Amino acid sequence: MKLSVTHKSDGVKPALQERSRQRRNDLIDAGMRLLCEKNIADISIIELTAACGYSVGTFYSRFEDKESFFRAVQTTAVDRMLHLIEEGFQGEHWKKAPPRKVFERLVDYTIEMLNSELSGVVKESLVASRTDKELWYPIRDCGRRMGDIVSDLLQDRFLKDNPRESRDSILFGMQMFFGTLIQAILNDPGPIKLEDPRMRKNLTRMLTLYTKLEPSPHTT
Repeated sequence: MKLSVTHKSDGVKPALQERSRQRRNDLIDAGMRLLCEKNIADISIIELTAACGYSVGTFYSRFEDKESFFRAVQTTAVDRMLHLIEEGFQGEHWKKAPPRKVFERLVDYTIEMLNSELSGVVKESLVASRTDKELWYPIRDCGRRMGDIVSDLLQDRFLKDNPRESRDSILFGMQMFFGTLIQAILNDPGPIKLEDPRMRKNLTRMLTLYTKLEPSPHTT
């Protein structure tokens, strides 16, 4: 599910030299930080380039416009999120870990990402999707990939007489999981806030209790 930030048709111009790639990456990193404070529409090219010590011309030599820039930032954020999740579940022991431990790590990693500089990209993607739903697709697909990772880890625990029911319960649990996080990011409805430790505990409990899996032979 890797996306390329150097695809010319996306409005991101190829960076062939190391110096050019570094400047492109610096601008993307600055964009992530600024998106934690304001919407992409409120970020000026001058502000963005000044944050890196570059000229406006540096921006336009690498991106056609702010739309293509945001898509590059979004792609980088998605790649980082998937890398963190995939790296977090490396090791054969995760295939034998109790489901609660798997869900606990998933919740911890996801909330840590949403409390990092990646949060602005997710929020902007949500806001922008109100006028262009395609801008949400990369984040949506990232969530689906995370669901697949968890399902693959737990497939040995699927109900023997109905494995489809087990997989569906995990994926719907993930849907509720992401829905709760989206509401917390956009509207903060409460009563538990995203940064509250109880959010992690309750999300882990929800996923563990909702999923239909064979009893684990391992202790939690």
